Amino acid sequence: MRGRIDHGHSDDPACMETEETPIHVMLQCNGIAEQRAAHIGSSATIHEALGDLGGLLSFWSELGWLE
Repeated sequence: MRGRIDHGHSDDPACMETEETPIHVMLQCNGIAEQRAAHIGSSATIHEALGDLGGLLSFWSELGWLE
C-alpha cells in the first residue's frame, strides 16, 4: 500500500476495510500490519505509536507519505 495523506485521508483506495485515516493506518489496517510492526511494533494506542518518532517516520517513508 502506498498513499499520501490529504486532509486526514489517504488517496490510495487499496484499503477497503474502513475510512483510511491516519489513526486507522497507524493502529488498525490489516493490509499493512507487517510494515507497521516492523517499524513501530504492535502499538495499541496512538500515544504508544507516537512515542517512537524514528520508527513512525520510517513507517511513513515506506508508505510514501513523506514524498
